[in-house]
Amino acid sequence: MPKQRLVVIGNGMAGGKFVEELLARNGGELFDIVVFGEEPYGNYNRILLSSVVAGSRELKDIFLNSVEWYHERGVRLHSGVRVEAIDRSRQVVIAGNGVEEHYDRLVFATGSKPFVPPIEGLGLDGVFVFRTIDDSLRIMDYTKHARKAVVLGGGLLGLEAASGLLNRGLEVHVVELMPHPMAVQLDAPAGRVLQSTLEGMGIRFHLGKSIVKAVGNAAIEAVTLNDGTMESCDMLVISAGIRPNVEIARQAGLTVERAIVVGDDLVCVDDPSICAIGECAQHRGQTYGLVAPGSEQAGVLADRLSEANPQALYKGSHTSTMLKVMGVDLVVLGRKDAADDKDAVLMYTDAQRGIYKKIILRESRLAGAILLGDVATAPRLLRAFRKQEAIRETPAELLFPHKSTEQSDIDAAPEVFEENLKEVVAVIRPERWLRTREKVESLGIFAYSQHRVVGRGRQRGLHFLARRGARSGQGFRYLPKRMASWIVPESQVDKLVEAIIEANRTGQIGDGKIFVLPVSESMKVGEEPSRQLEVTCV
Repeated sequence: MPKQRLVVIGNGMAGGKFVEELLARNGGELFDIVVFGEEPYGNYNRILLSSVVAGSRELKDIFLNSVEWYHERGVRLHSGVRVEAIDRSRQVVIAGNGVEEHYDRLVFATGSKPFVPPIEGLGLDGVFVFRTIDDSLRIMDYTKHARKAVVLGGGLLGLEAASGLLNRGLEVHVVELMPHPMAVQLDAPAGRVLQSTLEGMGIRFHLGKSIVKAVGNAAIEAVTLNDGTMESCDMLVISAGIRPNVEIARQAGLTVERAIVVGDDLVCVDDPSICAIGECAQHRGQTYGLVAPGSEQAGVLADRLSEANPQALYKGSHTSTMLKVMGVDLVVLGRKDAADDKDAVLMYTDAQRGIYKKIILRESRLAGAILLGDVATAPRLLRAFRKQEAIRETPAELLFPHKSTEQSDIDAAPEVFEENLKEVVAVIRPERWLRTREKVESLGIFAYSQHRVVGRGRQRGLHFLARRGARSGQGFRYLPKRMASWIVPESQVDKLVEAIIEANRTGQIGDGKIFVLPVSESMKVGEEPSRQLEVTCV
């Protein structure tokens, strides 16, 4: 039986991974494989480009598969060749320089392209987009004669570009439209902690702003922000996000919304001979800008096309990210905010040490987490998140590692506290929660967990008082309550308790109660506390 022709458009991380997976399943016996890569290189790890700019890695260190790797495995690689169009009626890929390749199966792995806002003056020397190897090389060369840089974009790639420039000795300013850095991955409190940490390293932020004009004669000399202020600079690096690279697919008549629409089989809904994976694919209404989902899609598609598992299906990814932002450890799992009152939220903040932790539990399972600055509990949380295991640990055990915890997966600094931690638990009226939170946050205490407590009688070991005037057996009701807790150093307990009392005292029955517990006695989620210590009634 003659081989079919399989053409892959895109030699980025998703496309390269797919070819690897297909060959590992003996797919080379079924297909003649052809790959188009717009860059004149082999496959490389784009995430590490910032370390090349910073000078901490050599360019050769970030390559995954060299040009020779493809040739040695019988894969025809058109490197540095841009695909111009797809003729679906003839099943032909049309590329530059007159190159045409017939296909029986076609895989789009075109990834994303950088988003460049409409800024006047982008043609000046010293203005760069940060996305590719060639971009990095040009930036590195220009830094030899520059002293100050502005980076447009406070997301992950923008901060990585800023880190690289800072390591080369430049003064670096970051302009970001959102009110805090990494707004896609982090909630506002985490963003503030990260901002403070990075400012301590020398980064200067201009948040809630955008650039409208690059100013200069032949070369850039300053940028004008949307509030009319100007910031002088010798170079401007644009890293303002990405957009799925889908123009060729759209021109070919495939269904494109935010990206190329595919089913669980990763096949385009319009054409059974065409598939899409990675950042250019839209599955069940969602697109992914992360490496892991693209790798998972590559494995599923390789299973199907190689016939190793023809029934394999992709059902979506539990998004998780483990990385370093300018040397700061960060783990992000799932959602960053609670969906509704059914979610329990555990939080801890130590801004002085650059630590922020947030865990979102739904029905005793991990729905999301942010670990910034201290990721010692990440292995346990990752396992629980990916397997959707029931969480039975106490809040303290989720937030802080045991002293004997082995760090086989992540190297992290040990927890060191100069004083004991206490958990302050308040059971209060629901309508007083926002007032309580604002009062506590005015003390500089932002970390909390909270959930509703409803029903009558004893709830989670706490006794509720009946509504005034109610009689047992005649519509006897109990007040709904909200339970909130804060884990704080022992020295902060008194002022925290005073703030809670001040926010909740009305003089009526049922104002609530406050419990102060050692962290070792923290309540397990969904269970009653073993004992109550230092009880203060409101």
